Amino acid sequence: MSHPFPSVIPRATVMLRPVCLALMGAVVGCGEPAAKTAARATPQATVDSSLSTTASATAKPPCLLEGDWTPCAVEDRLVHAGVVIERQPEPARHPFLHVDGTVYHVGSPDHELQVFLYPSATERKRDTDALDSATASPRGARSSWKTPPTLVTSNNLAAVILSLNDRTVERLALALGAGLPQPEKR
Repeated sequence: MSHPFPSVIPRATVMLRPVCLALMGAVVGCGEPAAKTAARATPQATVDSSLSTTASATAKPPCLLEGDWTPCAVEDRLVHAGVVIERQPEPARHPFLHVDGTVYHVGSPDHELQVFLYPSATERKRDTDALDSATASPRGARSSWKTPPTLVTSNNLAAVILSLNDRTVERLALALGAGLPQPEKR
């Protein structure tokens, strides 16, 4: 089948050919000799390698995502669950828990998560077994929480969720109660 306008295609090709050749010549002509390019790249490579050495020396060690709960493993789990957290500077302290906790605002100050990490599951169990799980308070006593608390335990972790939003409570409880941190499968 012949093209309805056979003269258009060859003319366009003929007109573009000199333009393409001129552009290629300009690009090649503006380039530097290989020796100059290599000489300029060498000091940059030295600077980059010294920067990466300095950066790696000051970088935090990687978070271990296996074994007992650690602060970075808690944060990693929450972030991977799609939870927006903001760590607060003041720790959570309760006379009936023998470790200080980390306070997180979850999305807003209206939703709070208090995380208590113990040296071992046995020590955590000693504290949380003495609590009424419905009130997160010592049996027979009432603690004044800002909202009804939800207590979550997992190995060496005890967490108190303070939120009136059932969806937020469920997301946090599922994220932290799903078991210990596990290394990523490669």
